[in-house]
Amino acid sequence: MKNLKPVCFSRSLYKKFGILLFISVLAGCVSGLYMPTVTDATRQNMPLKSLNAGRSLYVKSCGSCHNLYLPSRYTKREWNNIVDKMKERSKIDNKQVTLINQYLELSAKKE
Repeated sequence: MKNLKPVCFSRSLYKKFGILLFISVLAGCVSGLYMPTVTDATRQNMPLKSLNAGRSLYVKSCGSCHNLYLPSRYTKREWNNIVDKMKERSKIDNKQVTLINQYLELSAKKE
C-alpha cells in the first residue's frame, strides 16, 4: 500500500472560500428584492433613477451590517421608524433616508 499524504488546505483557501460563500449568499438575497419599474416611478411621480438609488442605498447601507428584509415584511409606518432609528448607525443623511423609504414603500405591507 502506498503512503497517502493527507490533503491540507491552507488558511488562505478557507478564507477565499468563506468570502465566496458570503458573496453568494448576499447576491441571492439582493436578487430577491423588488426592482422598481417605470410604472412605479409614474405612480410615485418621481424618476425611476431615484427609486433605483433608494434600492441601492438600502442594499449598501443596511445590508452591510445585517440581512436585508423584503420590503413587504413591514408597513410604510414601520419602515419609516426602522430607517429613522438606523440613520445614525448607518451614517446616512436625510436625503438618503427619503430615497430608501420611497423604495421600501413601493411594496410595503398594507396597513
